[in-house]
Amino acid sequence: MTTDTLTTRTSRPTTAHAHFGTCHDAHPPMFSVRAGIDGEDALVCAVAALQAAYETNATALEKADEPLRSLLVATENSLEKGLALTTAVLEGIERG
Repeated sequence: MTTDTLTTRTSRPTTAHAHFGTCHDAHPPMFSVRAGIDGEDALVCAVAALQAAYETNATALEKADEPLRSLLVATENSLEKGLALTTAVLEGIERG
């Protein structure tokens, strides 16, 4: 590992600029993630967003019949994985 690599790894990661909100490419992006936001802060927001989506999906799942129920179960699985991964990364960062 070079000195440059060591220096890079000790600095805190930040976000890159990213767009969202295109309504499936019907128009240019309406929203964006700003570049330079502290990575840990961004992960806190990501965990909160995934948790809200998980809870919303769970509420829909309680009320849904087939075939929608199967789609919601698949979505629940994906949200659960995303939430577990982001939470684990955030906890790892917080522990140092």
